[in-house]
Amino acid sequence: MRTTQSGSLLSSADLDAFEQRFRLKLPLPLREFLLATNGGRPERDLFKLQGLPGNPIGRIHFFFGLNDPIESCNLEWNLEVFRDRIPPGLLPIATTEGADKVCLSVTGATAGQVFYWDAHARPGTNSVHFLAEDLDTFISALQSDALSPTVLES
Repeated sequence: MRTTQSGSLLSSADLDAFEQRFRLKLPLPLREFLLATNGGRPERDLFKLQGLPGNPIGRIHFFFGLNDPIESCNLEWNLEVFRDRIPPGLLPIATTEGADKVCLSVTGATAGQVFYWDAHARPGTNSVHFLAEDLDTFISALQSDALSPTVLES
């Protein structure tokens, strides 16, 4: 996975501190992703959505990282701000171009699975939609088009 606008490099100690602060365990694929990229805009940013009539494709605007100077791109900030809106056990790991989030389950039988949280779901309707069995599968399935960011070689 190639990203642009990534945060500064992280250490395992940074991730351990995050886990302790929020009393959760990050699935290994997310730890590896954060250590490799610390978030950012992905070059492949399109994903298929099922269960949302009229909205079969989503676009990731940004994967959250740690210690990002822009609050809305920071994993900690998003976890705190959306804590009372996103169902328990889901960790927001990315945002779409709107307020919707891509989330990773961090508890229970669904731990490690990837879900889409629809911030605009009407009351009484389902706001959570399954995307993939794990983060690696989700990332592998991402596609790009002419509007996707381009990561320049250095």
